[in-house]
Amino acid sequence: METTKPLDIRPLSPQLWTGVLSGPFAFAMAFTTKYAMVQWICDHRAEWIFWLITIIALLVCLFGAFESWRGLKNGEDTRRVRFMGIGGLALTATFAMSIIAIAIPHLYLGACE
Repeated sequence: METTKPLDIRPLSPQLWTGVLSGPFAFAMAFTTKYAMVQWICDHRAEWIFWLITIIALLVCLFGAFESWRGLKNGEDTRRVRFMGIGGLALTATFAMSIIAIAIPHLYLGACE
């Protein structure tokens, strides 16, 4: 008697989950990396690294939005696909704005201030 079923992964699940999770991941990566590197950036006067981290995080959000859109357009028209596709687009847009918001102080303050 077998108690486990084979794993059923729908073809669009990785695309849709990538779209949903990429925005929060990018925000967390940018926020913690900037916080952890403040002292090093101040010591080496390399404030351009803050902008590099911001650009990378925004590119991750853009990738997630693309995956959500692709999953939404190429998938079957079910409630689950629509919910995850539109939700992924909304989440990546929200977290992209949050990443931009945490970059604004770097326009006015230096790393050592």
